[in-house]
Amino acid sequence: MRMTRKEFLEFTGRAMMGAVVAPDFFHFLEAPRGFIEDILESPRVKKIHKYIEDHQQEHIAKIQRDLRQPSVSSWNMGIQEMAELMRESFKELGCKEAELVQTDGYPGVWAWYDAGAPKTISTYMMYDTQPFDEKEWSSPPLAANRVKMDPFGEVIIARGAINSKGPNRLFLNACEAIIACEGKLPLNIMFTCDGEEEQGSPHFHQVLAPYISRLKTCRAHLSAGPSQNRDGFVNMYLGNKGIAYVELECHGRYWGRGPQRMPIHSSRKAILDSPVWRLVKALSTMVDETGNKILIEGYYDAIVPPTEEEVMLVNTLIARFGERALASERENVKVWMNEWSAAEAIWHLVFDTTLNINGIWAGYTGPGSATILPEKAAVKLDSRLVPNQVIDEQIALIRRHLDKHGFSDIKMTKLGGGDEWSRTSVRAPVVQAVLSVYKHYGIEPAIWPRSAGSSPQAQYTRPPLNLPACSGGLGHGGRAHAVDEYLVIEGNDRVAGLVKAEQSIVDILFAYAYWPE
Repeated sequence: MRMTRKEFLEFTGRAMMGAVVAPDFFHFLEAPRGFIEDILESPRVKKIHKYIEDHQQEHIAKIQRDLRQPSVSSWNMGIQEMAELMRESFKELGCKEAELVQTDGYPGVWAWYDAGAPKTISTYMMYDTQPFDEKEWSSPPLAANRVKMDPFGEVIIARGAINSKGPNRLFLNACEAIIACEGKLPLNIMFTCDGEEEQGSPHFHQVLAPYISRLKTCRAHLSAGPSQNRDGFVNMYLGNKGIAYVELECHGRYWGRGPQRMPIHSSRKAILDSPVWRLVKALSTMVDETGNKILIEGYYDAIVPPTEEEVMLVNTLIARFGERALASERENVKVWMNEWSAAEAIWHLVFDTTLNINGIWAGYTGPGSATILPEKAAVKLDSRLVPNQVIDEQIALIRRHLDKHGFSDIKMTKLGGGDEWSRTSVRAPVVQAVLSVYKHYGIEPAIWPRSAGSSPQAQYTRPPLNLPACSGGLGHGGRAHAVDEYLVIEGNDRVAGLVKAEQSIVDILFAYAYWPE
């Protein structure tokens, strides 16, 4: 839903004028008085917390073991071995079932822990990671070394430390601690794991397919792990945007003009057409002169207005946190698009669709000069989608636009999987349980209706499963997809370390297990 500045100010007037829509985000919490304290301050939970403290070194060693196993999906490096390691971890946990699930790509993993409990949840884990250039790292990315890092005490540096093999292991460590003290978990858990998320999860539906009827017995989809930023701030996302990803290629061979098979001397541009300029021209028809408004016919038509709850959440977000909610972006950004204020930027980040160039290339890009007329040019585009946009329908609009404007020769290839948009109500019991744990720790999270990023979560929250979904927890890690990715082991006065992070996972599992439905 695109809005003019005037419409935006009218629609979110209370927040823009500084009026607080709700006293705080706990306004949305509906827990019975004293309910969560009775659970989390109980001798049972305290005993589990103590067990985690006493077994910290053992838990760190298990994290390091998992991180030292490569699992780079784009390199086909260690994926099968990591899948086997996860299966063994689920067996060690006591899962009645733990098996690899073959797909048209890399295997997924399914596991079933049956505690005989009244409630069953599903939990998602990804076990593949991004590539790395070891010479750029201060510590080898597969060594999983413990190092000092300001402003924290100690961290583990490794590829996958926070995205997401480290958090996976924290969750399993917490579950093992519960079982050691209680004999079983307070919930039944169905684990579904993807080895291709870094490739857009193109085959994850094949992992879920054999278990759909069983997954329908779940009450919620719940993930728990480090959710604090480096300042201890927590963003809580109740959904995500979808993503349509395509590659366009303009080639002289398809076009029938310009070089047909290979680059040619640039002097021949005097008599030949250029596929590179053709691709640039095609791209320029898709957006206005700023690159910020999409001109593809019908591209915005499917978008529906925000719900009343979504408006309340965003207004509260703006009123409570304002610019602070965008602090991580401010490290690398001077001004927002269209000179928007922080409040406007938050609104558009949540509710706008996008069309973005991820990469564009053609011809010679090395040092010095090479005078050529390239035979082809290519670009990778992604579009973040909001309700009720559908991936294949938006891609079809791009194709129709190219054809209508005379670019039918440009080849388009769909990339990635089926990461559609997702949302869950703040009133859902699983969200309420996680929110109550944050309140217990004195942390007010910023609740976003959805993340601006994408994930396979929609495969749980939309038909046929229709599960409410939530994630949360204490602890921190950073530099996902970047050099020196890390997970905090020893925190500080704002950020939880390993022990507190695992304890918060225990708290979330118990809070939801006993939450009144």
